[in-house]
Amino acid sequence: MSDIGRPENGGELRRRLRQQQLISAFGREALRGPDLDGLLQDAAQAASDGLGTSLAKVLQHIPAENCLLIVAGVGWGEDVVGVVRFGTDLASPAGFALRTGAPVISNHLGGEGRFRTPQLMVDHGVRRAVNVLIRGEAGAPAFGVLEVDSRDEGEEFSDSDVDFLQALANVVGLAIDRDRDRRDRDLLTREAHHRVKNSLQIAQTLLRLQLREVEDPEARVQLEQAARRIMTIGAVHERLFSGPAIGQVAVATYLRGLIEDLRSSLGVGEGGRPLALEVTPASETAIWDGDRVTTLGLVVTELVTNAFKYGRDGVVVRLDIAALDGAGVLVVEDGGDGPPEGYDQVKGRGLGMRILNTLLRGGGLVAERPTDGRFRFVATLSPAPPPAA
Repeated sequence: MSDIGRPENGGELRRRLRQQQLISAFGREALRGPDLDGLLQDAAQAASDGLGTSLAKVLQHIPAENCLLIVAGVGWGEDVVGVVRFGTDLASPAGFALRTGAPVISNHLGGEGRFRTPQLMVDHGVRRAVNVLIRGEAGAPAFGVLEVDSRDEGEEFSDSDVDFLQALANVVGLAIDRDRDRRDRDLLTREAHHRVKNSLQIAQTLLRLQLREVEDPEARVQLEQAARRIMTIGAVHERLFSGPAIGQVAVATYLRGLIEDLRSSLGVGEGGRPLALEVTPASETAIWDGDRVTTLGLVVTELVTNAFKYGRDGVVVRLDIAALDGAGVLVVEDGGDGPPEGYDQVKGRGLGMRILNTLLRGGGLVAERPTDGRFRFVATLSPAPPPAA
């Protein structure tokens, strides 16, 4: 009969089962992809619970400072986490684990001849400690050390406790690898969008230079409109990284910037025809992906340019994203007469109208003449696709 099956080892069995439950729960939490700081704190809590102590900490290796910084912990004061640093030399228990990769068990810190006891642990009455290395993929620098401390001289830390801690540390290492991969992808994405933005700016500059050489009025109008379209797309790339996540854009903020750009490009000055933007409260918090915002911006650009070309008085752009299940309803209103009665904008032959009909597939464009005498186009943008299952 094995030792673990003996009655006197019932407590030991319960302890190991509890540790397995903690590892399983922690692994599920890590798979959900929480932020790394929160995951490190959860690791410290699981380590503390699994070894039945009130003190645990995660130390991150800071190569530039040649130290181990406490970045998460349980049982320590607010002036410890993010502040206290340990040495990385072999005389430090955590430093030994970092340098050698081997776990460290010290069940009698006061009588240790191998290591010195850090002052923080002396101040907290720590008598026993166990450390394991946190490492991600092979060949990558170690992240740091997971450590559990105890103030009592009760049951000694064992090799089974090391196995439990190492299992937790391995899950942390996988999460760190994933976080590093995400940051690398984000960096590449930012670089790609930066290059696209620069290319669009060059294209817009070339069109502006070409305008100086063109005398034909119609050709100048076409070049100006092309430059505005490029400006609209470039503005999306400018804001792709100012939203809550990469590739996500705050719609209202983007539209306000676009309206200012259109004021400049259309020559709307003080005393001239005003250009105003109205955003419903629900639309203020709308976040769209880059593709949808690009479509919205191009629709706004085409309709506002058209309103200034054919309308009278001022132009009002109104956005309501709360309607139609988030589809987005855009109203561009001016004081003009609009197209002649019976005009079918779907069959419009102008480049601008053809662009609008292409952009608004899945939505729609309707010309309205309300009783207040102000003509308006009402554009409905198609709703965002449902998230992948």
